[in-house]
Amino acid sequence: MLLAILLSTILGEFHAKKADRGTAVELSVRSTVDPAAAPREGEPALFTLGLSDETTGARLRGVYPNVWMVRRAPIPGMDESKRCSAAVAALLTGGLTNPSALDLNIYYVLALNGDGTITVVDPRFGYGGSQLLGMLQLEHAGYDWALGSNQDRLFVTVPESNRVAVIDTLHWKRVADVDAGADPRRILASADGKTLFVANAQGVAVIDATSLKVTAIKAGKGEHDLVMANEGRTVVATNRGDGTASLIDTQRNAVVATIKTGAEPLSIDASPLSNMVYVASANGTITVIDPKRKKAIATAQAKPGVTQLRVAPGGRYAFLANPGNDFVQILDTASNRIIQTGNIDAGPFDIAFTDTLAYVRRLRSETVPMIPLAAIGTEGAQVPVVDFPAGEGPFGKVPRTTAAAGIVATPGESAVIIANPADRDVYYYREGMAAPSGHFSNYGHSAQAVMILDRSIREGKNAYAATAVLPAAGEYDVAVFVNAPRTVSCFTMTVAENPQLAATKLRAPVTIEPLLDTRVIAARSATKLAFRLNDALTKKPREGLGDAMVLIMRAGDSWSHRQALAPADGGVYATDFTPPEEGVYYVYVGCPSIGLKTSNPQYLTLEAR
Repeated sequence: MLLAILLSTILGEFHAKKADRGTAVELSVRSTVDPAAAPREGEPALFTLGLSDETTGARLRGVYPNVWMVRRAPIPGMDESKRCSAAVAALLTGGLTNPSALDLNIYYVLALNGDGTITVVDPRFGYGGSQLLGMLQLEHAGYDWALGSNQDRLFVTVPESNRVAVIDTLHWKRVADVDAGADPRRILASADGKTLFVANAQGVAVIDATSLKVTAIKAGKGEHDLVMANEGRTVVATNRGDGTASLIDTQRNAVVATIKTGAEPLSIDASPLSNMVYVASANGTITVIDPKRKKAIATAQAKPGVTQLRVAPGGRYAFLANPGNDFVQILDTASNRIIQTGNIDAGPFDIAFTDTLAYVRRLRSETVPMIPLAAIGTEGAQVPVVDFPAGEGPFGKVPRTTAAAGIVATPGESAVIIANPADRDVYYYREGMAAPSGHFSNYGHSAQAVMILDRSIREGKNAYAATAVLPAAGEYDVAVFVNAPRTVSCFTMTVAENPQLAATKLRAPVTIEPLLDTRVIAARSATKLAFRLNDALTKKPREGLGDAMVLIMRAGDSWSHRQALAPADGGVYATDFTPPEEGVYYVYVGCPSIGLKTSNPQYLTLEAR
């Protein structure tokens, strides 16, 4: 077995198999950069985990494996199986004595902010504070976003730039900007993530997620909303300017039908139960479209003022938000009739779901009403509503810059993440509680929308799999734990050195020491900003860095400014900064030559008065 493991690592893909308590556990780790090469530090690798009954060979489905990588540390006199069990026990309780180098059981929270930034945080580091994994600066505020194939690319529409920003989610880098037509807004990914559909001023642009090639499709007039239907064969785009919907064949990338809807179609969704598409118009008309037959088959009449239509899990019911009239109406897709109205004041405008609840954000309140899905469906019956507070200011206090979801369900939990643009935090609510269980720091930025990037190992067609960037070179234990049926296995794996990272390793990281006596400064007057950069290992000042700079951002809007820092003796770097007006400013220090990014969590907060 040891020889087989050694050979598989030398030849490229790591592959090994063990059995524990009647369960066969098979692990492979393969570089996605060069499958023929051994897995190398700093590069993404595909982890594939097979679980099967040792006797029958039947694959184990629906289980939830936990996988970690930890530095290998043999304990003299301790049996390997006992050492593995002890290591897994420590990891399950937090792993403080032997923290994992790589955790394949986590998800990240992405926030699309009104100031043109995207923050990426790891919420597992404790509520009330989070670890900033990345912060990306767009040219202007992002409007909508979607993940590509394998979640390794994030596509963000930026209307003011007439571009779609492409972000590498493994390294958190902005790698490209795609010209997808004028004023790109809504974006929709195909089921496999290989194709993106972007609504623009002329119609719809189709982006190949790998090559980034664009195909233009002309649709009707006005702003468009998008939905995927007909098992991915059709994209339906509303045309607000001429009261129609365009049906796009996703194989031919061409409009195959144009269907009349109510005036000013605003929102669209599809039901997996009826296989129909539902288009909500400003005058309350709900048009039911059969994408297979390419025709409208029915209409329903809601109250005028509807702004959003969302189909609940299961597909039987659709919820209609009507902020002007302070209620949410419920459409039965079996009869195509409005059967219930829930009175929700303060301007309900955004609806999201878990398997059991509908959540509603309101323009004039920070309280989130919840509607139990099991309690709806009886025509004319009262709609039950309970609520909880999610922040300190109403959701509509800050002007909206996005149409993306502000509430999203977390993976593997009965919980949601909530963005409140009026606050500087992202809230975490676990179902059944009277208030949020905690919040994540969003590092001073106003979150307009949130997204979950699930990095956990997930069940696929043939095995459980996940893609992650490998830690530093060395010998590791890959620990696998399954609670039911209970299985504990550890595989010894070597991560090879990466020659391309050699130069980076020579640069020690730095700590940033602000040299200011006060955090309150005068607006419209020059203030000297000074920082000492100290080597994190030797604690000595780093001198002679010619590319040190600051990124300064103002809270609450898209204002930002970059300027160089002038080096001085003793590792001090300084510049003069004049705040253009009163407000709160965030100062990030960066230095590309030593790998110090402006997205590092050592930022300075200043208040200009």
